Amino acid sequence: MKNGKPRGKIPSLIGSTLGTPRKTVTDGTSKCKRCEERIPKGTECYEIPQLGGSFSNCKRYCDPCFKSILERTKADLDALLVDFSQKAS
Repeated sequence: MKNGKPRGKIPSLIGSTLGTPRKTVTDGTSKCKRCEERIPKGTECYEIPQLGGSFSNCKRYCDPCFKSILERTKADLDALLVDFSQKAS
């Protein structure tokens, strides 16, 4: 059931099985991995490679979902930086 609401916890780009995100243009109709909204052909979106095994598989995300992923990643990095700074002091 598609309702346009993101599913589950916002992922972070800090992960052992995630590759480098890249901006791409869809060559056919696609679906956002997170909110399941349709991404029309010819629309810019973001792909995040899901690495592992003998091949990689790219998952596509719409702009709002990718923005939330970036915000989650920034928060994770900020928390690590605070922790690192406290240990270095």
